[in-house]
Amino acid sequence: MRKNSWKKVSALALAALMASSSLAGCSGGSKETEAPAATEAAAESKETEAAAPAEGEEVTLRLVHYMGEQSKRDALDAMLAAFSEAYPNIKVDIEVVASSSYIATYKNYIAAGEAPDIMFGKPQNMTEFIEGGYFMDLTGEKCLENVLPMLADECTVNGGVYGFPIDAQVKACFYNKQMFEEVGVEVPQTKEDFFKVCDAFMEKGVYPFVHPYNFIHGVFHELDSFFTSMAAATGNENVWMDSQNGVKDLSGNEVVTEAMEMFSKFASYKDAGDTAIDQTQGIQNFAAGQRPMYMNGGWLMGDVIAANPEGEFGMFPTPWSDKPEDNKLWIGIDDVFIVSSQTEHKDAVMSLLEFFANEESSKTWMDTAKLMTSNVTVPTDDADAFIKEIKSYIDNDMIVSKALVPDYTSEFSTAFRTKLQEFVTLDDSQRDVTKLIKEIDDEIASIRQ
Repeated sequence: MRKNSWKKVSALALAALMASSSLAGCSGGSKETEAPAATEAAAESKETEAAAPAEGEEVTLRLVHYMGEQSKRDALDAMLAAFSEAYPNIKVDIEVVASSSYIATYKNYIAAGEAPDIMFGKPQNMTEFIEGGYFMDLTGEKCLENVLPMLADECTVNGGVYGFPIDAQVKACFYNKQMFEEVGVEVPQTKEDFFKVCDAFMEKGVYPFVHPYNFIHGVFHELDSFFTSMAAATGNENVWMDSQNGVKDLSGNEVVTEAMEMFSKFASYKDAGDTAIDQTQGIQNFAAGQRPMYMNGGWLMGDVIAANPEGEFGMFPTPWSDKPEDNKLWIGIDDVFIVSSQTEHKDAVMSLLEFFANEESSKTWMDTAKLMTSNVTVPTDDADAFIKEIKSYIDNDMIVSKALVPDYTSEFSTAFRTKLQEFVTLDDSQRDVTKLIKEIDDEIASIRQ
């Protein structure tokens, strides 16, 4: 279903369901939910009349997320345990949904008048919810006071900030330091040196990359680990949006062609088994030292370190240029808490987000989830080596904001990533970059119709 059509249908469904909501009761099981409001006016009042819990009054918040990494879940549990001690009258029920279908799940909840108090996602990829008035503008809230500005920018839509980002995520090339030492290679600073490192491992009979080619998003992360920096440096910041909106096709764009040629070369360093590797198996393989490099997001490192606590891992921006100063580190949002505009407990929600934003919680998240905190006031002296490396890139302004290069959204994104996934599974002789780009153009155009 197209974005605009969903907005029309969901509005009708929401109105109908809210009208009959007096028949609904509390759900069973361990999850506590409240009956939805009976009228549209009541729903509107939820935003303006936040329910601050009276002293001793127990409030239950419902938080829905799609974090698949166990290290993140452990970090969240630890933060919630500390929050419970500080706010014993505020309970938080957690619900986990599939990352592949969370948007559809949110649509169903909202249409049924059962929106969670707090959700998880990336605001710029969920503009239909914002335009429909379902997410709360957090501009001016205390939880955002110490957030790295570029992360708040990436949560901004139409002038409002619609999420609290708890970490500064990176996409880069993560590497096994011991394996680099054994082969006698150093961290590459240029594109030429990068492929020399790859060839050095191949000469030793070791494939250089973990390729999670059975995971549609993992394929995209390989491309995006360098393309955001490349696009921002070459004036192609809007290349994906221009394609999606029919402003300009990808065909004929020399930068896109160069990027896809590099992406195709990555695929030449694969074996037949890589097409069966998903994200979970890829993490295990990387942790076990089967391959030296993994082009992906920093979210994987918590589980990598949990699987190999004695391992030594680092990171570097995936080089796309032979000028070292061009190869900047991708910085963006990953774990973002979004507030429902329909919540009846705004004050309790803000207490939770402010607690998540404080220094203690930020350290817990950084130490347990193994992610760079979004809080610029928190020191990284005791953090893992790769987090210190991330901080050094930030301090030296060798970073590029993901917000500058917005991705395809919704079904456009799925179609694009599917084409990339099909492409990398082909044999070397079958991969034709010009053909790939034309197929992407045709697929995107068919969705626009």
